[in-house]
Amino acid sequence: AAVTNNHGSISLNWTPGVATEVFKCFTTNNNNDATTTNGGSNPIQQDLLPKLLQNLPSLPFEARKSISAIFNYLLVCGLDGVDAIQFASVSTAFAAYVLQRAVLIIGTFVHCHDCKSQGKSEGGSGGGGGDNGVDITLLCGSMLRSSLRHASIYQWVLEDKNCEQLVYPFLDEYVHDPNFDVSSDALETVRVMFTGLAAPAGGGGGSSGGGGGGVDGYNDDTDTAYEEYKQQMEGIAAEFLERTYDPIIMDRMNHKCISSNANYMTRRMSLQLLSTILLNRSNFNVMMKYISSSQNLVTILCLLRDPSPHITLDAFQVFKIFVANPGKPPEVVKILFDNKVKLIKYLSGLHKEREGSDEQYRDEKGLVIATLEGLELES
Repeated sequence: AAVTNNHGSISLNWTPGVATEVFKCFTTNNNNDATTTNGGSNPIQQDLLPKLLQNLPSLPFEARKSISAIFNYLLVCGLDGVDAIQFASVSTAFAAYVLQRAVLIIGTFVHCHDCKSQGKSEGGSGGGGGDNGVDITLLCGSMLRSSLRHASIYQWVLEDKNCEQLVYPFLDEYVHDPNFDVSSDALETVRVMFTGLAAPAGGGGGSSGGGGGGVDGYNDDTDTAYEEYKQQMEGIAAEFLERTYDPIIMDRMNHKCISSNANYMTRRMSLQLLSTILLNRSNFNVMMKYISSSQNLVTILCLLRDPSPHITLDAFQVFKIFVANPGKPPEVVKILFDNKVKLIKYLSGLHKEREGSDEQYRDEKGLVIATLEGLELES
């Protein structure tokens, strides 16, 4: 078997016993022979892993990949694949180890996103002297997302006391990085933070996935367990978004990530994430709050007229929720009513070429237009 991630692989014969031994070697560095000056045994047991992570920029490129691959594997080996049960104890123990040192380990992953990629070569090695290169950012992003797949670590990251250091920097800075790889990786981390779920696995099976993989290899016996896991993670995400609605949705998503000042990719992926959040049943309260705001409606209407066809299509996925809401506030109804003639004309020609091949889009657009046509102001 091989431990793999997006940056390479390590050929190892992984068994629960091997994984346990690697876990022990990776997390402790005991010097049993060392003695103190007074002849007693050395009371200090230094953790190897935090030191390796803090010194990633000083390590050779292949060593960085190896550390990331092993870290990811130890976290997800008990979550993914048909043999996940065999590795569950190792994965749980390693997650507990990471949580105990989360301030240092998770903090390092987040800090490494501040790579200031301007002037660095594409996918540069990061160099020495503590300089965080793009490759280190991507490796740390992968390890962070692997960590977030464990509910205990995920919940800790989203606590109010940690948001300022561990969550907000992604929306304030990292998703806006001029380096495409860095901003895309940051956006993927934001998606995991706000939905609680990793992306669907892309090919391959077993338990050798990295930080970005989803849950694959499940069978009938484990489907129930996964559904419970999914509900737990989505519940944590929903509670977080409801609790931080203003600083996350209004102050950052609306005003920074989907505003005209953001770059194209950030706007598009943020808009897709917003649609995903609003359409998830776990986020019903967040959805109702968002679509009850006339300010939010104006924001989406502006995006609906964006020059990019991709952004207009994504904006439509959010706009349809405003229109479909049976309990529209009067201020939202008024905006839609005052603009309904223009909106109906515009929507009639919006992505008309998709209607022949995308039945769902055609039906949804038809329903939106019909709803607008029947819209009246309450007397």
